[in-house]
Amino acid sequence: MKNNRLYIQIRSKKIGLLLTDARLAKNASVYDISTQTGISENRLNDLEHGIFPPSLPELEILAFTYNLPIEHFWGRQILQSPNQSKNGENFQKLIHLRNKIIGANIQAKRQEHQISIEMLADCAEMEVDQLSKYENGKVEIPIPVLEIIAKCLNCQIEFFYDNQGKIGGWRKENAEIMSLRELPQDFREFITKPINAPYLDLAMKLSELDVKKLRLVAEGLLEITL
Repeated sequence: MKNNRLYIQIRSKKIGLLLTDARLAKNASVYDISTQTGISENRLNDLEHGIFPPSLPELEILAFTYNLPIEHFWGRQILQSPNQSKNGENFQKLIHLRNKIIGANIQAKRQEHQISIEMLADCAEMEVDQLSKYENGKVEIPIPVLEIIAKCLNCQIEFFYDNQGKIGGWRKENAEIMSLRELPQDFREFITKPINAPYLDLAMKLSELDVKKLRLVAEGLLEITL
């Protein structure tokens, strides 16, 4: 129990520092972020000071607002320049819905592994009633607690990420951009030229062929060229 409590305290402080850094890099006040996200100023101050850790839906929305990959808050990188601002909107309904979905996912994963709610509560070192509230989406789950639950369920925190809707699409887009940046420069230049689109289309079609059909295509090309 003591180790988990210490872990939650340390993670809360670390996430708080990264949240503060992200806001300052955006050159925004707590009031600005509160207006954009619908999260109260008091709550944001508590999160930044590490008094309480954020829930995953809160962190997803803050990452979206700061235009950062959510994985940033598991790292140590401090931002150096302001990020491009985004138009804010009220995310409170989304937070409520995401809490419900995360709770349902916990319950589904627990049942998949045939783990009783009592067994999971014991592994996560929490009361059964508290875990039941999490599963029902009645109470938001702090990030460090969700990490502990995920470990007990033998899954990664990514299992609970939002992969649909506006934020899910934004995360996917950012992941694709990061993957593109990791390619060699000549690959990137080839891919981004519209004139090369037919070659990319052909490559995609070839990648869908099984080995036998691909071999027949290769043999046909050899007959033409020889």
